[in-house]
Amino acid sequence: MFGISGAGYDTSTSIFSPDGRIFAAEYAKKAVEQGAISIGILVEEGVVLLAEKKVQPLQEPDSVEKISKIDEHVGVATSGLMADARKLIAEARVKAQSYWLTYEEAVPAEALAEHICDLKAQFTQGGGARPYGVAMIIGSVDHDGAPRLYVTDPVGTYWGFLASIIGRGAAQAGEYLEKRYNRKMSLNDAIELAIGSLRESSEKDLTVETVEIAKISVKTRTFEKLSSSEIKGFLQPTKPKKE
Repeated sequence: MFGISGAGYDTSTSIFSPDGRIFAAEYAKKAVEQGAISIGILVEEGVVLLAEKKVQPLQEPDSVEKISKIDEHVGVATSGLMADARKLIAEARVKAQSYWLTYEEAVPAEALAEHICDLKAQFTQGGGARPYGVAMIIGSVDHDGAPRLYVTDPVGTYWGFLASIIGRGAAQAGEYLEKRYNRKMSLNDAIELAIGSLRESSEKDLTVETVEIAKISVKTRTFEKLSSSEIKGFLQPTKPKKE
């Protein structure tokens, strides 16, 4: 009856439509669905984060950041409106520091996800502001030495995952990932799996300028972004061995 236009029910996040929908929240989710893809994979050796970057002609590729460090042991990959993402990343960094000052230990990934979702939920429970149009994959190796992976959506809900994909083409890439995922694979194999999943949904050839990769190893508990040369090594297909 009212259609996707909302017929006036999308003017405020505090108004439900007659069929129980909050159109402003649905628009925020649509912004994520149209964003560049991001992938998170958890294995026994740690966590891998991969993101596709949309680089405009004459744009400096290094100025586009889809994966960000929150603390020494935790990073996030985002999809959606990058201005919203930067705001939430800044809030997450403040939370990580305040958690350390309060408890004298590194912030767990779930506490960080809960804090981010509390902020997001505030913008779906009252008028005067739109919801954050961004989803985030939070990866970490917590103080107990266990890898963690959480995904937050625009309306303030989070879940734990072994592997997850957000952004445009998530369904197609997710099918590839689901068939090939194995928790016992190495971090390098997880990176190759993430690249393979991205290739399933990407319309263009992958290059070091359009792919960003980070990993957090259980051994080091340190967030580490791969260099251009390391990414290039993963993107180049392995030459078959001569018999």
